[in-house]
Amino acid sequence: MKKILLFISIIFIYQNLFSQIGFGTIGGIDLYQRYVNPKDDIAYPASGNAMLNLIYGTKVWLGTENISLSLEGQVNLGVTSFALKDFKGMGAVAFPLMAKINYRGLSMFLPGYAKGFSIGGGIQYTKTELIFSKTYRDKGVSRSMFKTYVIEMNMGVGSFGSAGYFYVRYGFNKDTEASVFNIGILYNINKTYVKQHKDYIKPRNKK
Repeated sequence: MKKILLFISIIFIYQNLFSQIGFGTIGGIDLYQRYVNPKDDIAYPASGNAMLNLIYGTKVWLGTENISLSLEGQVNLGVTSFALKDFKGMGAVAFPLMAKINYRGLSMFLPGYAKGFSIGGGIQYTKTELIFSKTYRDKGVSRSMFKTYVIEMNMGVGSFGSAGYFYVRYGFNKDTEASVFNIGILYNINKTYVKQHKDYIKPRNKK
């Protein structure tokens, strides 16, 4: 009897939590980013930027109009990122890979307008000083890709497979003392959902 009840419960959860699947894209900007490289005791490890931070990525959602699970991968390019304390070069790139739980307006399956939030985490790979100073290279400074473990929170609004939200992400690696911090605005489109509901989304022509 217990096994039957467990099986029915699993079917119920599957049907209600994983009833829809969608594929789409992420785009946006960082309002501020700060990356701290593993320490080398030679040069200042941090690099930051508040301009020309561009974000693009892909995302998949699994869930219902009230709650969903998602997996995403992004490319975050900080064109003018640099260190104020000791200028070693410019540019930074980050690759966050995350899983999230999304609620209501950010579930990306809501047939209407609502506020929502998300929380999740994962791994981010980051590299600073893409254009690197020969002077610091000769001193023994290097800027390779480093890994951090990140958590992220989102708050925003969504409707019919699209959503805009404010996000904060922080990451740390205790083994290397590297860290990352990003604040920005993102826009998601669930292209699968939009395509399926395009007749409801587009304004209807008045006769």
